[in-house]
Amino acid sequence: MSKKLVSIYIEGRKIKVPEGYTVIEALWDTGHDIKRGVGCLSGLCGACAIAYLEKGSKRVRFGLGCQTIVKEGMNITVMPFFPSRTANYIISEMGKPIEKLREIYPELDTCKNCGFCTIACPEWINVSKVMKLLKEGKYEEATEMMLDCILCGLCASRCPYGIAPQFISLFVQRAISHEKPFPENLKKRLKEIEEMKYDEEWGRILQMSDEELVEFCKRIREEA
Repeated sequence: MSKKLVSIYIEGRKIKVPEGYTVIEALWDTGHDIKRGVGCLSGLCGACAIAYLEKGSKRVRFGLGCQTIVKEGMNITVMPFFPSRTANYIISEMGKPIEKLREIYPELDTCKNCGFCTIACPEWINVSKVMKLLKEGKYEEATEMMLDCILCGLCASRCPYGIAPQFISLFVQRAISHEKPFPENLKKRLKEIEEMKYDEEWGRILQMSDEELVEFCKRIREEA
């Protein structure tokens, strides 16, 4: 039985695609040769940013092509790479990198918290509030809010002051991590991996059938 088709517009051109497809799947299905904008296909890398209008709506929304399901009448465009200023720095050579924030990214203080960045974020992060917290020196609170950032750059594309919030918050995350002691449990686990302690176990897992793997995972969850 053939799938039901829906009509959508890709950059103004009307096409019919199977219902339930993501935008990226719809592009592939209709033979679009995508040079840029396809990465992990899991909503993590942020490479496939799109802008779209839903049928009857006047509000442009933003999302990721690999996660957005096509709907009848949807009007879509794939966002090009947006150039943002990226500062050059080497965290490991900075004594207290967080003290260099305004030297590295002076444009932070030009933020007027207009909120355009928040509207554009496909991860529903209140980017405008993050910028406000950073200006106030509330770094821990700000970085907690940015943990879901996928660096797609849509926030920067909407900023009238040329600020790239994704890169500023990334610097702050790195700076804070640099000043914290390396977690002992992580240090121990990395040493175990380096010594290939679990190679035999991994080899056994890789030989498992799908059914054995399901049972194995179930047992691990019960023991956790």
